Amino acid sequence: MKKINIKEAYRMTDALLKEIKKGSLDKLNSFGVTPAIYEEITEELKRSGEVIADLTLPPYEIAFVPDRTNRVPFDIYETNAEPNSMRISSQLWANGKETDLTMTADYYESEGRPSLLFTLLETQ
Repeated sequence: MKKINIKEAYRMTDALLKEIKKGSLDKLNSFGVTPAIYEEITEELKRSGEVIADLTLPPYEIAFVPDRTNRVPFDIYETNAEPNSMRISSQLWANGKETDLTMTADYYESEGRPSLLFTLLETQ
């Protein structure tokens, strides 16, 4: 597996979620979120029944530990898409509990500089 700064990937994913919660389209653009994509995100959140203000990443101390179903709440894995990219799949939490929402993003490193691009928000 490629080397990745796990703390930085977690921090950047948390920053993405915070910007989604704020609805700051200027800042979301740096994560690849266009107004149309943001609209899809808000629609998925409405369908899920979750309150956006309550959503968080899984707590860092348990984010990488498989749960009772063997799912890792904050998973980082390789894809065949690009040589310097990894995929992050993070279960979202609300009020200290797991939700059925998963946020997916692609993590890139180029010349030692990481970036994160939103891919998908889905209910599982």
